[in-house]
Order: sequence, then structure tokens, then C-alpha cells
Amino acid sequence: MDINENELKKRLFIAIELPEDIRCSIYKLAMDIFGSKKYARVVAASNIHLTLKFLGDTEINKIEKIKEAIKATAGRFEKFEYKISGVVNAFPDPRNARVVFLEVDSGGEQICKIYNELEDNLSRIKIKREKKKFSPHITIARLKNRENIKELMSSSGKEINAVLNCKELTLFESQLRPEGARYIILDRFSLK
Repeated sequence: MDINENELKKRLFIAIELPEDIRCSIYKLAMDIFGSKKYARVVAASNIHLTLKFLGDTEINKIEKIKEAIKATAGRFEKFEYKISGVVNAFPDPRNARVVFLEVDSGGEQICKIYNELEDNLSRIKIKREKKKFSPHITIARLKNRENIKELMSSSGKEINAVLNCKELTLFESQLRPEGARYIILDRFSLK
């Protein structure tokens, strides 16, 4: 019997989870801005998080080593606070947007340190480093085509002021489905 190659892989990413009330506030903000726009797909409240590293299709036999790398990373850092204030931005830029996100304010530099340590630990198990510079953010919508959302951003005027605690890193599996991605927590790794 042939084994389907996809059954030997899982689509994975590493992230910082957000509390449910904050996810719901962010979702409401995204719907206020993009809910009526056919060109936008707002991220479901249950799927809102702060991605540290997208691993993509990963061989199942490598997952334990990935967990060890995440655990080693988490063990190097104290729990800390970071802040989001509802500032909306976009990649590659607001006049040519494909991905819309909330910026991370204070605490972003600590998230970057965790990201860099994670990259070092994962590279030791032959997981490629990202070529793009890491910028901590929370994706709220994806756009079907490049759009100029500069005016939408400035007219939104909605503020989310939240101080969040980063206590752990989470390894997720992303299962793609016709109705949208479903995220399953595979493991959590506590900071010091």
C-alpha cells in the first residue's frame, strides 16, 4: 500500500497566542474596516495570533526536534508584556497592500529577540532562516489583489489599547479547508 506523501507532513507555524477577548476586539476592528469589502478576507477571531515563524509543510519525524528548539528558545526568556494600540498597517505598504496587520508597540524588541533565538535554534536542525526582516505584527486581513488602503486606514480611527502578557510560545498545525484554515495547538512552551 502506498503512503500518501502529504500524510507524512503537517503544515506548521510557531506563534504567540492572544487572549480571546483581545482576538474578538481585533476581529471587530477588522470587520469595521473590511467587512463590506469583497476584495478582503478578514482573519477569523479564533485564528488571530502573532506569528513568529511559518514552517510550512514539515515532515512529521522532524516535529520532536522542532519542539526541542522551541523549548530551548522559550527557556532563555523571562515572561514579559507587550502592547498593541490598534495602529493598522500593511505589507508591502498601505498603497500597495496585500496583508493588513496591527503593529506591536512596546515589547516588540523583546519579540524580535525571541524570534532571532528561535531562528538560531531552528537553523541547527536545518530549517531555513527567513530572508525577510522580521517585524512583529498581528495579521487581521488578506487582500485578493493589491489595494490602496491608505484612506481606509486613516478613516478607521478605532483604537485597541491592550497590554498583553507573553508567557509562552505555541506550536500550531494549520489544516487548510474550503471554509478556511483551522489551527490546532500541538504544544505550548512556557517562558521563564
